[in-house]
Amino acid sequence: MTANTLRRWAFPAAGFWLAVSACHAWALQPEEVFRKASPAVWTVKGDHGNNEAAIGSAVAVTTGALVTACHVVDGAVSVTATQGQASLKINSILRDPDPSRDLCVLLTSTPLQLPAVPIAPVDGLRVGQRVFAIGSPHGLELTLSEGLISALRPKAQGQLPIIQTSAPVSAGSSGGGLFDTEGRLVGVTVRVTPGGANLGFAYPAQWVMELPQRVTAELATWRELLKNVGVVLGPNGEPTPSGHADLADEAGLPALGGSSEPMRVAYRQFLLQAHPRAFLITSDNKFGTATNSAALTEHLKGCTARKVVCAAYAVDDTVVWGKQQAAK
Repeated sequence: MTANTLRRWAFPAAGFWLAVSACHAWALQPEEVFRKASPAVWTVKGDHGNNEAAIGSAVAVTTGALVTACHVVDGAVSVTATQGQASLKINSILRDPDPSRDLCVLLTSTPLQLPAVPIAPVDGLRVGQRVFAIGSPHGLELTLSEGLISALRPKAQGQLPIIQTSAPVSAGSSGGGLFDTEGRLVGVTVRVTPGGANLGFAYPAQWVMELPQRVTAELATWRELLKNVGVVLGPNGEPTPSGHADLADEAGLPALGGSSEPMRVAYRQFLLQAHPRAFLITSDNKFGTATNSAALTEHLKGCTARKVVCAAYAVDDTVVWGKQQAAK
């Protein structure tokens, strides 16, 4: 993760503190909440190839980034966001370093002037509070539903609570917004129940604001783990290129026997991920992508258990294959 990428979507500090310290405004009627919040809600399509795709929702949280649930875009080789006739091609996906959080930020290749919504602080949420969900259930764009905050459920002591809501949400609503009566984003829908039952869950929107700092803290651990797969890092902590191939050149991928298409598809999925990212290959012909230190640690444990050699083909935007130190 580069400083430029973080700056592209991080919340301005002044705007955040203004949002959390502002006095509550008058409650808006449902049609006013929809008019205020709906321009920030998009439909997301994750293309898996072979005419397979996943549909979900996303919310513009800054003028250049959308937040969604990671499972909407997991395994995709390309992602687009649409709203009416407008269409955005997603260039990279930033994942929360904590794999237990199904939270991703979608970035485009150039900054865009997206209408964003203000974030409501979690300490102002109350059980019984009226909320509105806006998303694309079953692909039905910009669907509004109303409910209450049914419960605030901490996953662990000291953590911000998961929001349980009675606002009806269905498949396709994942990644959409849960808004209060001022039109502020209070949560990102991540779990829905089948059949339209009034039981849904959302991550507190405040988690999104913490993500840049969490990613920065993750980098130190990530770089130490890269050394364990033989990656040579320069003085600035960035991987040293091997000159083996250009990043986007799939012809540079090593032949492992059998069809090359599964590795090519996995590599396209890797190219869609934001930094930090690593495309990994083992001596027993396995391959895949790690985007956080937890995933990279599990990869190393698996290699140790199988007694095989682990190596990185590419890290971030650099191909390192063929010029690595001995893996540890």
